[in-house]
Amino acid sequence: MKKTTSYNYFSTKQFNSIIIMLLMVFNSLEIIAQAPVFTVRVKLSIVDGDVKNAVITITKNGAPFKVIDPNKGKYTVDLDLGAEYLFTSTKMGYVTKSVVVDTHVPNGREKEEFNKFLVEVELTKQPKDQEISYSQPVGRIKYTNESGDFDFDKDYTATAKEMQKKAEANPIPKPKPPTPNPRPTYTPPVQPTLGPSKPIPIAVKQPEYTHEPEKKKPAVVVPDIPLKPIVKNKIERTFQEDRKKTTIITVTIDGVDYVYKKEEYAWGGLYYSKDGKYITEGTYDKETE
Repeated sequence: MKKTTSYNYFSTKQFNSIIIMLLMVFNSLEIIAQAPVFTVRVKLSIVDGDVKNAVITITKNGAPFKVIDPNKGKYTVDLDLGAEYLFTSTKMGYVTKSVVVDTHVPNGREKEEFNKFLVEVELTKQPKDQEISYSQPVGRIKYTNESGDFDFDKDYTATAKEMQKKAEANPIPKPKPPTPNPRPTYTPPVQPTLGPSKPIPIAVKQPEYTHEPEKKKPAVVVPDIPLKPIVKNKIERTFQEDRKKTTIITVTIDGVDYVYKKEEYAWGGLYYSKDGKYITEGTYDKETE
């Protein structure tokens, strides 16, 4: 009895179709993995001071994008093309400065690489009893046809410099704290006089002094009250919503709740907050440990 063996053959047309489909899938994955970005290196310096307690916040098209702790020195940020970013550098007692980064490029250049760009920001102290506030960002970075890459917008820079000069020449006075009401001074009454220099004697009867034995006050015994220990609890929750991962940590100290939030976006966005206000990564890690 002979054994029969069956074979499945692909036609040449079917084989070619499979090869083309595989090539399309690999090419799509390569395009996604190598999506072009514009890389910016940020460096913050403080005149007559350090970067302690300074913060750099970044928004993308007006929405929160990232918070930078400048204590780490130069910080590298990858920006997607086709958006507008706002870098704002702040520190208490210093003039706040912002820089716009426009990552729109001409058609045909979306898949090309661009040089890394260094953004240096310098903060100066606010004048005494006055405050300087800039009405617009101090610089703008965008793609220029002259360089064929990203560069500072020269026209915008000239306008921003004039704006800075006007703001620095006309600082706003800081509001002064209210002056406390002075205590009224005692003025003794004027005695009536008889003639130009003879005062009328005023007889004042002094009360008779009687000695009374001093009453002893009972001793007050203060019991030793033990110090109440600080009660601290922490509850951590994590949510995954489409392309965003949110971590919420509630820290309870002696019955008072503090809510910390960490939001991580699939496109690279990462920022932290405490009770709805932005904080740095270091503050978040320290207060939620």
